[in-house]
Order: sequence, then structure tokens, then C-alpha cells
Amino acid sequence: MMQFRVLLLCIILGPSSLLGHDGVHVDVDRINEQITKSDDPGPLYLMRAKLCRAHGRPDLGLKDCQVARGCGVDPTAEKFERALCLRDTLRHDRAMQLLDELVNNSVAAPLDVLSERSSIREWRGDIDGAIVDLARVHAVRPDLETTLRLGSLFEKRKAHGLAASLYRQMMERAGESILLTIGLIRAESARGHHDAALQLIDAQLENASLKAPWLQRKAEVLTAAGRVDEANTVLEAALSDLDRIFKRRPVPIHRVTRARILRQLGRLDEASSELKLVLQQAPGYETARSELELVEKLQADQKR
Repeated sequence: MMQFRVLLLCIILGPSSLLGHDGVHVDVDRINEQITKSDDPGPLYLMRAKLCRAHGRPDLGLKDCQVARGCGVDPTAEKFERALCLRDTLRHDRAMQLLDELVNNSVAAPLDVLSERSSIREWRGDIDGAIVDLARVHAVRPDLETTLRLGSLFEKRKAHGLAASLYRQMMERAGESILLTIGLIRAESARGHHDAALQLIDAQLENASLKAPWLQRKAEVLTAAGRVDEANTVLEAALSDLDRIFKRRPVPIHRVTRARILRQLGRLDEASSELKLVLQQAPGYETARSELELVEKLQADQKR
């Protein structure tokens, strides 16, 4: 009976409901084989929807969600996957409607649903709404990823004191983390606690094998504190540290750090050259591209 229902769905939706997925990824091909043999293919269609979305074909994922609904899968799981596929096809309003339904129709809103709704709210510029959703997640699941995301939202809201407190609490609970330390430095500096930020950086410098990234951050804090001459001295020290590394292996991430330091020193042409070299080697390096855009904007401002 179930195989008849699958056959009927394929007739209604067309042969592309199965064959159109060929070549997406080897994992999808394996699911295709299992679907043709299964007496209960609904969960397999939902699994294939997730795989198609993960491999850049959320449009196919939406088709699989439709078929999965006809096979009687868990409606909550299907609706959530459909929302994610809609999000990835940039239909954020429709995705939000589904996520709202999932939150409103449950006694205890699923954490993953709240987390995804927070992301879409942030994308739409609703920072307060994003904070409310993610704070609910963090209250139950205070892991590193959620803490960093919530801290970033606090920083966007200019609530730097709340961000700093959040980062410190997580460090006390789970131990030191480079990402938490960087976030805490950023939040402390932004709220004018420059000495606290510098203490954090100096603690990292004591044991860092590559000191340049920390020296670069130290220069940023010193500049924010109005200590520009000290900042320039630190930046020169950072360049010397990087030059030592470059003699062995000038990897792209070190070139980007070097370009950032050169930009802070006002040596924009040199910074631009470094970044263009990185992008020749790794065209998809978004950090390098963003830094180059900033350098080119500063160059344009100088010419005006």
C-alpha cells in the first residue's frame, strides 16, 4: 500500500521527484536507492531534503518535504525542515511564518526552532527579537556557540556590558576559550574598559607562539584609548613577528593579518598588494575580500 502511495506521488509530482536528485551528492544517491526499496519512505524523503539543503539544493529539499508530508512523517520535523529550505531559498517571510507556528503551537518551544528564528530575525534587523529568542535557548543550552552568538547580538545592540558579563560567565563555567577571550576583549574595549582589555591581551601574549594577531588587537585597543604612538610601536613589533614567520611559510591567514596591520599603519598600497595576492591563491577567502574592500575605500577617501 505504501509503495502504491509513493508511486502515486511520483506520478503527481513528475519523475523529477526522484530522478531530479541524481548527481547532487553521493549521500543523496544512496538515499535514492533506499527510497525505491522502502515500504515507509517518508523519513527517507525528509532525510534527503536535509541532504539536498546541506549540499546547496534547498529547492529540491522543498519538493522532498512535500512528498514526505504525503507519506505521513512527523509534521513538526517536516515543517521545521521546510522552514530551513525556505530560508535557504531566501523566502524569509514564509520561513518565519512556519517557525512562528512551531513556537506558538508547542508548550515548550524547540530550542533549534528558536535558534533559527533568532537568526532570521537578526538577518531582518530585528536585533531585540533575535536576542529574546536566543536568550531562551541560552537559558537551557548555554554552550559555546550559543554564548558567542548571543554575545554578538548584545554587541550589535551596543549592550557591551551584558556581552562582557556573558563571555566571563561562560569562561568561568567552561574554561578559557580563544573565541570567548577575543569577544571579551572586544566588548571591554567598546565600553571603555581599555585597561581590562589590555590585561587580557597581555595574558595571551605571554604564551603565544605567533604574537602578531594579539599585538594587532593590542594596537586596536591602544588606538581606541587614544594612545596612538604606543599603538604604532606595537604594530611595528607585530610586523617584525610576521616577517619571521614569512621566512618559513607565508600562509594566507598570515598575509591577511599582515595586511590588516599595514592598513592600521596607513600603508594602504602595501596592504592592497598583500590582499590581492591572497585572493589570487584563494578567491573564496571572504575575510581577505572584506579587508580589501575596506582598504580600497580608505584609498578612495585619501584621493578625495
